Amino acid sequence: MTNNNIAGNRSGYIEGYYGRLLDWSARHELVAVMASLGMNSYLYAPKDDAAHRYAWRTPYDDQWRNGFADFAAAAARQNIDVLAGIAPGLDFNFAELEKKRGDDFACLVKKAEQLSADGASHIVLLMDDIGADFDDRAGPFQSEGKAHAALANHLMQAVDRPVIIVPRIYADSLVDATDPNSLSYLKDLTTTLAPDCPIVYCGNDIVAHRIGGDASGHIADRRLLIWDNFYANDYCPRRLFIGPWRRSVGASNILLNPTGLIETDKLLLEVMLIGDDVEKWRDLLGQHLPPAFFTVACYFDAPYGFGPKFAVPPVEMALEAVDQLLWQWKSTLQREWYPMLMGLKQDLLIADQQMSDARIAKTQSAALSGALLTPPGD
Repeated sequence: MTNNNIAGNRSGYIEGYYGRLLDWSARHELVAVMASLGMNSYLYAPKDDAAHRYAWRTPYDDQWRNGFADFAAAAARQNIDVLAGIAPGLDFNFAELEKKRGDDFACLVKKAEQLSADGASHIVLLMDDIGADFDDRAGPFQSEGKAHAALANHLMQAVDRPVIIVPRIYADSLVDATDPNSLSYLKDLTTTLAPDCPIVYCGNDIVAHRIGGDASGHIADRRLLIWDNFYANDYCPRRLFIGPWRRSVGASNILLNPTGLIETDKLLLEVMLIGDDVEKWRDLLGQHLPPAFFTVACYFDAPYGFGPKFAVPPVEMALEAVDQLLWQWKSTLQREWYPMLMGLKQDLLIADQQMSDARIAKTQSAALSGALLTPPGD
């Protein structure tokens, strides 16, 4: 890395979603695809790896370490860095951090040293998605941003690997205008953080319409690494986004956090190289999907708030296409997409009032079917 571009011109994949945990064979498959596409970074930070986040103090066992070491070595042979995440933010005790002692800091260093010894090229300190209880664990720190920066700085001094930080405020929309500590968080973080520590950020929102630096301009472009949730669906698992990537082709320092569906994510890595070109997108997906998909592409295009690329078909045409995808298309992608395809069929039938009350009661959750079947005003 150089002082002109601390983040390192990175491109690649983030295993950073909730609800799914890949096995080592799937990770090897992803790395092989990344290498073929010229990508260079795999960020390991799955929310549902207990030893990564919820029980971050727990050391990884020998079996996991062997799998990670083999994975990191295979990635290195293909010129891909494995950035290994640790997420202590849920309950880290800052009371003794300034003295660089205490059980929590020792646990963090031990975990980072373990990951480094097993092949991680960087340690990523994740302080995202945590509660507003910093004051209960603040110790001598009056500023949460300064505390998080100090933790990263001490970790950088303690381990023989570069450190990257994911801040608690990782999108503009997370700033609480009524909370002075929230308003000052990024300024306090960036002014305290070591100048050679990159910062991960999404953009104007968690699923960002504008990726890049924060609105207040505290994060310099040279230290910015973008976490892109455009295709993520852990917050809406009945949906799937597979439309054109609303980003510029060749954008630097951007990593994709997608679905955790291995065949889908391998395809999305290819979609990243196309950007927002609809015709190239059609050509690529046409190699993997039957023509019926493009009839209903509007339902799989993009998250909320993005301008649509495709027209909405008549209901009967959409239902016919979905039936073809459900019953006639046979592939690994179809098996991954089955729940979303079936959910779309049911939604279309309900929206067009073609589904009987009994069928609604059978196929929808009790909470939703109760709302759908309750007459207005009751």
